[in-house]
Amino acid sequence: MIVLNNPETKVPIAIMDGTLISTIRTGAVTGVCAKYMAPPRSKTVGLFGAGSQCKTQLMALKASLPQLEKAYVYDLSRERTEKFAAEMSQKLNMDVQAASDRLATIESGDILVTATEPIIHGAEIKKGVYVARLGNNEVDEELILRADKVVIDDWETDKHRMGDTMAYMFRDGKIDDSRIDASVSDLVAGRKSGRDNDDQLTYTCNVGLGLYDVAIAARVNQYAKENGIGQKLKLWDEPIMV
Repeated sequence: MIVLNNPETKVPIAIMDGTLISTIRTGAVTGVCAKYMAPPRSKTVGLFGAGSQCKTQLMALKASLPQLEKAYVYDLSRERTEKFAAEMSQKLNMDVQAASDRLATIESGDILVTATEPIIHGAEIKKGVYVARLGNNEVDEELILRADKVVIDDWETDKHRMGDTMAYMFRDGKIDDSRIDASVSDLVAGRKSGRDNDDQLTYTCNVGLGLYDVAIAARVNQYAKENGIGQKLKLWDEPIMV
């Protein structure tokens, strides 16, 4: 649930479902990052997870990189994987297949997206791939150390968020601030570069920031008011304490 408040009076001005906004926002961030971090030749995507999160990931990647032709999805539930493949093939008019196993998914993608375990090992990833991680411990330390470019939403926030591979590595002195090459905003604003050549292994940690959800919710609220969408609620007839 997202509640927007008037920044001056602090009174709630809108209440809306946060699940869809957060899911789409997370996918959109990967789509934006892919413009800068994915190899230009990208044709295939390997997805770990057949839930709603990977749906918006694939939607955003296809919008950002229209040349994508094929996606492979792997999930512990074969039934869920096959349902995902059928639905997204039709929705995006592209070839989405249920991968046979974890390694087949890794080997298939120019881009790899992890929205669930099992873990991806750095030694398994070839050069030239873009890896987007969305959860906590879905990649190992070797991948972080091998990556030629590492980009994150906000390092100052993430390095204290225990549950994240890089946060643990920072805590244990295995990496320092210099390991982070850029933030997502650095890429978009042109302050830092993303991928520099086709052979680089690039990596982004898109766990997400609540600030993104608030910004999108504000836009949704504005659009709803302009188009007469939604239901008006009365908080009170007369405030009791004011």
